[in-house]
Amino acid sequence: MKRLLPFALVAMLAATAFAQDEIREAKNLIQNGQCAEAIAPLQKVYKSSFRKSSGEKAAVMLTECYLREHKRDEALKLSSRFLEYYVNTIYRERMELANAIVLVEKGSVYEGVEAMLRILAYSKNPAARSRTKDVAIQTLAASLLTADQLQALLEKYPVDKDIVGWMQLQIGRECQNSKRYKAARYWYKKVIAGGVAENLSNTAEKGLESLEDRGAGMPTVLVLAPLSGDYAEFGAAAIQGVILAQEKAGLKGKVNLRVADTRADAAQALLRTQQAINQDSIVAVIGPIMSAPAATVAAWLGSNFQNIPMLTPTATDDGIAKMGPNIFQVNITMDNLAKSIADFATKCLNIREYAVLSPLGGYGASMSQSFTTAVERRGGSVIAFRNYEEGRPDYKTEFSLLRDVRFKQLNRRQNIARGASDLDAVNAKERRFYMQDSTFNIPGIFIPATNPGDAGLMAGQVAFNKISGTLLGASGWYGRELLIQGKRQVDSSYFSVPAMDMGGNNDGLKKFVSDFKERWGAEPGEDRVSGLSYDAANIVFNSMAKNPNSLTNLINYTANFQGVYGEIKFKRGMNMNTKIVTVNKGKFETVEGCPAK
Repeated sequence: MKRLLPFALVAMLAATAFAQDEIREAKNLIQNGQCAEAIAPLQKVYKSSFRKSSGEKAAVMLTECYLREHKRDEALKLSSRFLEYYVNTIYRERMELANAIVLVEKGSVYEGVEAMLRILAYSKNPAARSRTKDVAIQTLAASLLTADQLQALLEKYPVDKDIVGWMQLQIGRECQNSKRYKAARYWYKKVIAGGVAENLSNTAEKGLESLEDRGAGMPTVLVLAPLSGDYAEFGAAAIQGVILAQEKAGLKGKVNLRVADTRADAAQALLRTQQAINQDSIVAVIGPIMSAPAATVAAWLGSNFQNIPMLTPTATDDGIAKMGPNIFQVNITMDNLAKSIADFATKCLNIREYAVLSPLGGYGASMSQSFTTAVERRGGSVIAFRNYEEGRPDYKTEFSLLRDVRFKQLNRRQNIARGASDLDAVNAKERRFYMQDSTFNIPGIFIPATNPGDAGLMAGQVAFNKISGTLLGASGWYGRELLIQGKRQVDSSYFSVPAMDMGGNNDGLKKFVSDFKERWGAEPGEDRVSGLSYDAANIVFNSMAKNPNSLTNLINYTANFQGVYGEIKFKRGMNMNTKIVTVNKGKFETVEGCPAK
């Protein structure tokens, strides 16, 4: 072993000397403008000594030669492998820049520019920063990015005032080219105010001068939807519905759609709205589609910009439309459904006493609270309330408590009739008899089940536990499973549903489904997000065609709008078009007016 060591050392030194000679030769070729000839010696060193400093240097030079010779695939492959292997290297900025240039040349412009801006964000190397900045400005000046892409990069990487100025200038140009003159002015002014290089500032001033005789330009409709995160699928469906409405209305190129990602977050939705209103000629807002962001944006718009209508396609929380005369909810709210069945039960069925069996969860709590409030405002009262957990096979405990409450009420009334001094006095024998064998009548029993199957099961539980009364529900009841699970127990029950639930076979829906499938290659989802967004957009576009200067008033004073799922009737911004449905001999029937007695 001792004899072999000198030979191994000699061989290693010889290989190192060979690598250095090859790199020196390649460097001379590159300096003489012979990059193509330098590729072969660099490849030898790269392949034989990749893990050594000579191989590391050869890889960098080889990548740059590949770029000069337009060998993009080779440059991308080598730079990607290098960056993955050499986490800490003095050549990192050079290779990241090379990788970014390849991305741009291969068409991934956004990703390439983003990589350049990342280098500027972390690098402390003046030479690397200067080279990267020059390449980034050249790329930005080529006008390869859209205004939305530029604005996204601007928010993520405000790394250099001249780079920022170039992005703002290009956004202004893009807006001007698309006839969004208010937005163009906004961005040109940002450039001038940014303290950028004189030539950049002068260019922005010329842009402003070219807009002196122009007005606000093309009207813009802001579309707020979650395009990232857990609800991105719903956001994409909403955008598809709005774009389809724009195309069918013949407004592509006449009305600009500005799409903003809310991430289903209230603060983000408000920020995007404020940015859009400050920057663009926003005439209407479609969205947000989630209730919390919708409420936040509605509060701000309703207080500050009542001339700009906001139509949320799908938000169902109560009170959003109350935040301003310009706020509209296309979907039926839970509060409206609860009020509808409460109104019908008190006025048409003359019910004054109710029990509420509420499923645990947000839906049950909201529906129960709205129903109770509506009943009390109409002269009725909720005499008993119980929560229950949907999906359980037996609810004897809950119904026993309900029966106990009802017994106490009836016992007090009997004591009043007898003239007893102690109204809560109980005859133990009578109580035992009633609790074991009697059927307790509660005139109205409201069960806001979340789905038809559970509603049918609860109807059977009511009868099994010896409680009688008119069963009442809401939209969760409407479905074939109610008839299967509930059987005869759901006959003569009543529940409120959005009118849109009753319009499944109308021509408007068939046309929408056909148009949607032709445009997007798939049918719209059963969640109705795309259809309701299509309706919201059509309300805006149709109103713009009639009176573009007073959209809020026009929407408020239009009796109804024909939607995909039926008529949309706004009252104080809420869609009030609900229906009362009953079950008659195992079939659903719509109740028009009050039933005959």
